[in-house]
Amino acid sequence: MSKQHQYIISKVEEDDICQALEFMMRIRKEIFPMLSQDKLPPDLLHFKKHYIQRGNSTVYAARIHDGTLIGTIGIYPYDGRFDQLIDVYNHTHTAEIVKCYIDSKYRRLGIGTTLFKKALKFSMDAGYQNLYLHTHPFLPGAISFWENQGFEIRLAEEDAIWKTVHMDRNL
Repeated sequence: MSKQHQYIISKVEEDDICQALEFMMRIRKEIFPMLSQDKLPPDLLHFKKHYIQRGNSTVYAARIHDGTLIGTIGIYPYDGRFDQLIDVYNHTHTAEIVKCYIDSKYRRLGIGTTLFKKALKFSMDAGYQNLYLHTHPFLPGAISFWENQGFEIRLAEEDAIWKTVHMDRNL
């Protein structure tokens, strides 16, 4: 990796929340332009409560030398929000991977894999037994990236817009 692409990974702390939210909303707008950008989605609106103040959830950020945030990944207890998966996961043993976002200028450099490895270690240390995530086929390389991280497709929805792909892996 060239010097200009060196980065560090660290947990998002309270004083990093504004920078993390700004980054996540910018990337969310790029990859999901069809979603409302007027207000923060509920999980980001309560970022501190959901990710910082709980021992079983966190967000990691990748930053380049000047402190610019270039990637994020979050781990949060799976909350059963998808009816089609209601009996699939034990909520006390399953974590959800969320907000895995990489700035488009820094994709395909291994940053996502490095972030995932930190999330994986955190999940194992927190006592989770399974990881769940969902993604969409219109996100280039997303499904193959997660398959390369050991995830398997549990359910691929056929809805007209999202075609949500639910994936999981054991720890």
